[in-house]
Amino acid sequence: MFRYGSRAGLAVIVTMGVLACTESLRAADDRGTVEGVVKSSAGRPLPGAFVKLKNAQRRLTFLVITQEQGRYTAADLPPGTYTAQAVGNGFESSWSAPVEVAAGKVAKLDLSLTNKMGPIMPASWPGRVPEAAKVNMSLPEGAGKQIVSTRCTGCHDLDDHPVLRTRATRNRWQNTVNSMRQNIRNQGQKDLTEEEAKTLVDYLATNFKPEMDYDDNSRLPRTLLQGKARKYRVVQYNIENDEAEPHDIAVDPYGNGWANQRTGGKLGRLDGKTLEYSEISLPAGKAGIARPGNLQIDSKGIAWLPDASADRRWLSLDTKTGEFKSYPFPTTIRGGPNGNSMAVHPDGSIWSSGPGAARRLDPATGEFKEYDSPTWLKTKRNPGGYGIAIAGDGKVWFAESGADQMAKVDPATGIVEEFKIPVAGRVLPRRMGPDGEGNIWVGLWYAGKLMKIDAKSNEMTSYNPPTPTSGAYSVSVDKKNNLVYVSFQQVDKIARFNHKTGEWVEYPLPESESDTRRIEVDKTNPKRIWWSGTITSRMGFLDILE
Repeated sequence: MFRYGSRAGLAVIVTMGVLACTESLRAADDRGTVEGVVKSSAGRPLPGAFVKLKNAQRRLTFLVITQEQGRYTAADLPPGTYTAQAVGNGFESSWSAPVEVAAGKVAKLDLSLTNKMGPIMPASWPGRVPEAAKVNMSLPEGAGKQIVSTRCTGCHDLDDHPVLRTRATRNRWQNTVNSMRQNIRNQGQKDLTEEEAKTLVDYLATNFKPEMDYDDNSRLPRTLLQGKARKYRVVQYNIENDEAEPHDIAVDPYGNGWANQRTGGKLGRLDGKTLEYSEISLPAGKAGIARPGNLQIDSKGIAWLPDASADRRWLSLDTKTGEFKSYPFPTTIRGGPNGNSMAVHPDGSIWSSGPGAARRLDPATGEFKEYDSPTWLKTKRNPGGYGIAIAGDGKVWFAESGADQMAKVDPATGIVEEFKIPVAGRVLPRRMGPDGEGNIWVGLWYAGKLMKIDAKSNEMTSYNPPTPTSGAYSVSVDKKNNLVYVSFQQVDKIARFNHKTGEWVEYPLPESESDTRRIEVDKTNPKRIWWSGTITSRMGFLDILE
């Protein structure tokens, strides 16, 4: 069943200037190399160890893996000053002295693993106590208790409040409170006073601080990588604004990655060739600062995204010209404009998940439709709305995350069907993507599984990765080779699954709590997988080197 939204949503065009470049890098062919050997403290070469190289000035981190005889090569580095560290087999080196990388030159740097690694960070949602751990579900006494119990429960369930499971630094709590205040204002509710906000941050930082000081290497494996797991590298960019919250990433037809900044009101762009980073602000509205949600980029280079601010709109951006168009989101549709995920249909329509529903925009007319799920129509209770994807037959699937079921929309008839996920226990389906055969693949976060939906039969099949408590979150498929990639949010990995052979390969990311909420295979280079990290303000890509 669907409802028509307002037809008043015809596009309002806003033209922006050239993207504001915040970093300047040389051309992609003007690069240098660092190479060397990694050895144990006893002098034994170590293949399968990690080598991280950082360029602080350009905010770039590179991760490469040592090969035979412990040799590594970090090529394609922008000229500049780097420091390096090696990690592997339960040990790590100290950070090296600065190394100068010049265009067309090779710098030599050997590293020795002389220091024992710190404690292992257990699998968990970033900044939270592991799901299996028991915590006191009562708020401690203090001046901020009443604020949490009265002001935070509008969006969060106090019986399973994220505050009670979160352990964060004062700076991260400050960022969280700032973000939540922005949400409150966008929903037209009364904001906290500055004094209340200060009291709340003090309360949270005092009562819910980290229980152990984990370092950036705390999620890297204690064993050396083997086989195909050695054949990759990672490029990571750290956004200067640590409150930006780049929750989602998409790739344009030119091989560049774009990430939304939920609290920064901007889109960030990382050039896949030059590694030049730039930002563009969303057009100003009455809210003052936009809150961009999940974005998708179509084959013409048009980015689509919701604005969850008080301006209540969807936006499109021509990534080539910088031109924005605005589509007012109708008040007749339940919930805000910011569904968790968006998808571009082959017919040109734009789809988004919503609370127990899917939404559709016809860009030609500005008309919105809403397709309610049977659960919502029957109970008027929200079963959730998370990931969304288009199957090969044009049907639209979305995850009802609160009910552990999937919903399928037939755009031609408006009929919505629901299917219970056949996995025991709590499942929590999150994000998804189609494969080259038109089937849908879904990350099951609580279950730690990857699931395939046969688009013809609706049959669901789940697969277990080597890492059991993975937090399988976002899925993207290399359609050319039909290889499925999934982000493991709880353990800071991106994994590849070959469903023809059953082979898994897991690729650790450079630093702990990368918080990979969305990944996307680069259609211009299917051996490149882009990712973004919300709470750490990171974005980058993983290159498969097989």
